[in-house]
Amino acid sequence: MRILALLLLLVPAWAQAACLVTPRATVPVGFVNGAILVTVAVNGANATFILDTGAARSMVTREATKRLAIARDEWVGTAMRGVGGVEKLPNANPRTLTLGGVKLERRTLTHDTSLTVGTLPRTRAGERIIDGLLGRDFLSVFDLALDLPARSLTLFAVTGCAERFLPWSEPYSAIAVDNPMESALVVPVTLDGVRLRALLDTGAGSSLIAAPGMARLGLTEAAIAGDPWQEVSGLGPRTVPMHRHRFRELRVGAGTLEPPIFWVAPVQLSPIVDMLLGADWLAGRKVWISFATKQMFVAGP
Repeated sequence: MRILALLLLLVPAWAQAACLVTPRATVPVGFVNGAILVTVAVNGANATFILDTGAARSMVTREATKRLAIARDEWVGTAMRGVGGVEKLPNANPRTLTLGGVKLERRTLTHDTSLTVGTLPRTRAGERIIDGLLGRDFLSVFDLALDLPARSLTLFAVTGCAERFLPWSEPYSAIAVDNPMESALVVPVTLDGVRLRALLDTGAGSSLIAAPGMARLGLTEAAIAGDPWQEVSGLGPRTVPMHRHRFRELRVGAGTLEPPIFWVAPVQLSPIVDMLLGADWLAGRKVWISFATKQMFVAGP
């Protein structure tokens, strides 16, 4: 009996020791007109990529493949599906890919560095030329501590952890997220009293209510017809007409945003979600995106 009691006392210490949180690199980020930018070394040359947790696959533009001397794959191409339609081009195979000195490899059996090639909705952010998107195929290997007020991103290797494990000294809230496909992080939110599923998309400059969310909110195309609108570019070759609609309140975890103004369009997203939670919500916030534990943590009371 005494031996059993001793073993029970040892379990919490062993469980705590099994949680390892190791910082791998801290890099500066730019935040220009809603675009969260990081510098990725491609074949030893610096390139500007949008940090994009909404993209299952990382991509590079055709212009960047030439400037960075990235070899094209003669056999394999990828169809990129986004708001702007579908585009399929041969992949690009860089020799090396690093972020903050950390070697980047896709979460695949081969740990390759393959990039899709496609058309970006925007080619510049301020004075910087945008060369590509850094998506979940590379990012989901790490946990991401994104501090937009401080303009910094830290990559962490996290193993054996659960619940509230962050090394932060300030208070923070924890939000469990769904992971329906390809490491997508789907956050439960409440918009005007209606519960929605939102894809956390650091690559979207503005949050977007899609067709399923419009249906849940009872928001018809006639109801948004009087809202300001414009043609908006998404990933892919086409533009889509979208309206800017004012809502009363968005609740994410313990935080409230009011009154939010989001894009609204009857489009379908992949995975199937009600909305995108974009960089407009992330602005001014310090968040920890935990691919390892399927959680999102938000600093603050």
